[in-house]
Amino acid sequence: LFTEDFEGPQPAFILNTTDVGSVQNGSNTWLLNDVYAGGGGDVICSGIPINFTIPSTPGQPAGIVPANGSYLHTAATEAVADGILCCSFASADGFCTNPGNHFTRMDQDVSTVGLSGTTFSFWWLCNGGNSIYGEVYYSTDGGSSWNLITTPIAQYRNQPTWTQQSISLAAFDGQPTLRFGFRFVNGTSLLGGQDPGFGIDDVRIEAQPQVNALVTLAVPVQLCAGQAVTIGYDAQGTYQAGNVFTAELSDATGSFAAPVAIGSVMSTTSGTIAGTIPPGTPVGAGYRVRVVSDLPAVTGSDNGTDITVALPPNAGISAQVTLCANTAAFPLLPQLGGTPDPGGVWTDPQGNVMNGMFDPQTSTPGCYTYTVSGIGFCSAASAQVCVILVQPSQAGTDFSDTVCTNDATFQLLDLLGGSPQTFGSWTGPGGAAHGPMFQVGVDALGCYIYVVPGIAPCPDDLAVVCIQA
Repeated sequence: LFTEDFEGPQPAFILNTTDVGSVQNGSNTWLLNDVYAGGGGDVICSGIPINFTIPSTPGQPAGIVPANGSYLHTAATEAVADGILCCSFASADGFCTNPGNHFTRMDQDVSTVGLSGTTFSFWWLCNGGNSIYGEVYYSTDGGSSWNLITTPIAQYRNQPTWTQQSISLAAFDGQPTLRFGFRFVNGTSLLGGQDPGFGIDDVRIEAQPQVNALVTLAVPVQLCAGQAVTIGYDAQGTYQAGNVFTAELSDATGSFAAPVAIGSVMSTTSGTIAGTIPPGTPVGAGYRVRVVSDLPAVTGSDNGTDITVALPPNAGISAQVTLCANTAAFPLLPQLGGTPDPGGVWTDPQGNVMNGMFDPQTSTPGCYTYTVSGIGFCSAASAQVCVILVQPSQAGTDFSDTVCTNDATFQLLDLLGGSPQTFGSWTGPGGAAHGPMFQVGVDALGCYIYVVPGIAPCPDDLAVVCIQA
């Protein structure tokens, strides 16, 4: 994907940037050249000239091609001023030499989308000191931000000869924009340090075409139609954002020619899927489960073991029944939805076993539970019929009376037998609405009807008062 041996006229690295708290100028600088010879010079500190000697940079081994050619390295600014251009540094002492960080980075991104095993390799040397060392960084946003690489090395020092370093991290894979950079850290230290400084050569980025694979993990080998099941899977490779992993069920022979989706999850990593064996799945002993993905499209291995699917007991579908309290006794089983299996056991709202008949006159309103025993490894099933009783309205009982012409006005309701409710309404002999009072000599003789409205599903109740002279 990328290679830089620093032999061309325009190497793909920018020197002395201000990334990660670094300075463009200072006591040290990044250089590109093929100089290995050291030399002597002097520096003025507090008006006093001090002589120094820079050792030659060690030669490169045959693994670097071409050996002893151009390379990227630090150099002390005072050494450069004296014409000494090999790999060196001026250690910060807090007096004559100030501390500082110096950064260099790739001037371009590479894409590792669809690739895996991305490896960043380079040859390096740096003797340095306790506070003087090199660092390696990577960026996935064009160099706007940088991440320090601490594995396998966090601080590059105590290495006075050339050695090769390879770094392979999962974070490098699947990146549309990936670049690397090097930082030389020159911290203040009374103990100083030893040359050479931080030298770099033969930088390479390599990767392999991504191989995505899915492994479906073990699932229970005995399941019931309609049962929930958790499917684990191991996702190998890189999956794109928005990818959906789907668990599929084969037919009873293990064939996935027409798989049935039983659950899915949006994810890019290994995990689990919450699935359900579809109700009505035919009984069989050769089912398999597998996991597939869509970004990219990968078909995983199956669970590796035949699964037996059994038909679970059917207690029907729970229902609610609202009845008038004067309804005749009735069986509860037909009130359930679906096709419940016969032979189950009924229990009343208190949990007592009962015969499955509900008598509004003696039974307690509430939820009655129907339970069908489990079959083999399938659990028992239950459903409920919840009964609500509505009390019927009471209009009283009929009455017939003879009045005299000199009788006083009276309440029609008082003539009804039983215990009539008072919120009903009256109609006269012609069917017109009538008030609750009867005025002798004014109101027509005949039959007056009293109607008390019922609360559904109870009907209206009525009673009749017939008056004659």
